[in-house]
Amino acid sequence: MQKTNEFIEGLLNEKGIVIDDPEIKQQVVAEMAAKLEEETNRALVESLSEEQAKELAAKIDQPDFTEENMTEFMQKSGVDIAKITEDTKNRFREFYLREEAK
Repeated sequence: MQKTNEFIEGLLNEKGIVIDDPEIKQQVVAEMAAKLEEETNRALVESLSEEQAKELAAKIDQPDFTEENMTEFMQKSGVDIAKITEDTKNRFREFYLREEAK
């Protein structure tokens, strides 16, 4: 999570956003990190085969299915987690830093 927070703080700096209040900055970073995680998870799930996605959907509904189980499932799926994560970060960065339409 620390690397994610550093990534987000870097985006804020690149965008020229200065947040002096540490509590507000922490909240902004946490919200952006949560959005990035959501986007990454979506991209990972979308990269699964239809059969794998169905299997994962069934497992997620089980009350004892943990985050560790999810990580293990994704690692065994054959999905290139590192590449998808990096691609998602790059898209997130491009979206965040793009110029607003005037």
